[in-house]
Amino acid sequence: MSSHVIVDGSNLATEGRTLPSLSQLEDAVAAYRDEHPSAELVVVVDATFEHRVESKKERERFKQLEAEAKMVTPPAGAVGRGDAFILKIAQKMNAIVLSNDSFQEFHGEYPWLFETGRLIGGKPVPGVGWIFTARTPVRGPKSREATKNAAIPVAPIKKLALARPDGSKARVGDTFTPKALVPEPIRVHQLAKELSVESKDVLAYAKKAKVEAKSHQSMLEPKAADKIRELHRNALKISIAQLAKQLEAKPAELVALAKAAKIEARSGAAKLDPSEAELLAKALEKSRRLAPEPQASTPKPKRSRRARGSGSARSEESSSQSTQALASNSPIDFIAFLAAHKVGSTIAAVVTGFSSHGASATVDLGDGRSFSCYVPTARLGNPPPRRARDLLTKGASYSFTLADVDASRRVAELALATIAASAADDATRAAPAKAKKATRASEKKATTKKAAATSAQAPVKKTLKKASSPTRTKAAKKAPAKKATVAAKQSKPASKPAAKAPSAKKRG
Repeated sequence: MSSHVIVDGSNLATEGRTLPSLSQLEDAVAAYRDEHPSAELVVVVDATFEHRVESKKERERFKQLEAEAKMVTPPAGAVGRGDAFILKIAQKMNAIVLSNDSFQEFHGEYPWLFETGRLIGGKPVPGVGWIFTARTPVRGPKSREATKNAAIPVAPIKKLALARPDGSKARVGDTFTPKALVPEPIRVHQLAKELSVESKDVLAYAKKAKVEAKSHQSMLEPKAADKIRELHRNALKISIAQLAKQLEAKPAELVALAKAAKIEARSGAAKLDPSEAELLAKALEKSRRLAPEPQASTPKPKRSRRARGSGSARSEESSSQSTQALASNSPIDFIAFLAAHKVGSTIAAVVTGFSSHGASATVDLGDGRSFSCYVPTARLGNPPPRRARDLLTKGASYSFTLADVDASRRVAELALATIAASAADDATRAAPAKAKKATRASEKKATTKKAAATSAQAPVKKTLKKASSPTRTKAAKKAPAKKATVAAKQSKPASKPAAKAPSAKKRG
């Protein structure tokens, strides 16, 4: 089998799509070359391929590939269009045809299409890539008609004869430059097939462009056909605002992504080709996937009257307000910043302005892009300066340390590198001293407890001995008192008559 392969570019470029994609065709060719490194590929596309491609970048890319002879188009007005041209090349080179078309109109003229291995098909499989397999052409009504007409003898085609401008016969080594191809008129139904729309849609475009066209058989001049093609391309475009609504995003985010992807779009009213819209959708999905998840917002605690005048609480609140006041960075710049710097790393930043509780600085990302950061006054020293402008100068570059990242606002918080380093050294030096002080305190506390326990035992015993003797004394004293009381009670009735005796004597 020959190592030459003729690629039906228009067929593979429109596989699974309504309009051809040059990038899809290049992916298919690259995948086939990876499977068959020794194969020699010739890519052939229709003459109208350039006009059917939507993206302006792909049209410019196609012109470049055509100029480099990496893609071939049939001559204008060729019978059978690109299919006949592909099969003639394959027959002359005894090559394999890479296409998903069955070429039913040519089954009678090229019966070798039914030979094993002469026709190969391919399709892109999501998550896998392009898969190629041998196939047999599908027969149908057109195939039977073509096979029937093949029995009719056909006059031989004369070979192409070239002559010099002076009329002499051409010789080997002569170079001929073809004249510019003049586009030919096209009928309405042919243009509708080219644009993958119905004839009534082409007639509507013609009416809008003020082009005379009455039916599907009407002939359109090349300039009129180009106007209709341009109207069709504009009808397929979508604005940034509409795309943002579909993707549940902000138009500013899509404008930033378009700028990063070098797509011309300055506002939400800018129009995008379908291929450009698809590219932006993929870029937005990737940026959302790579961006860190925003931290859950916690409600601010209510401050008491005592804390209302607290300088720390007031500075934290003002710091958050200053961070909110900073201009929000774009998602693509936020991703680039996170990829280049990590928390704790040293960053060179230029001071661009000051606020009541800090300063703003920008970090250069390259390609004319920058990332806005916030430098709170509390991270400029220990103790911090009264104002950030007392320590920093606007327009000057300083070495900072990345202290924190606010993913919800896409803002980074910086600290002065010298202050962060000195704080770390102080903490390192203070750690052994603190440990030694804690050891001494624990030993002193243990000694104090032991002494207190020893001194507490002796007084308890003495107190018990002293407390025992008064109790016995009181008990001894109380016993005679009770006996005296009883005796007094017994002697009391006897004393009363003795007291009455003198009165009796007086009476007598």
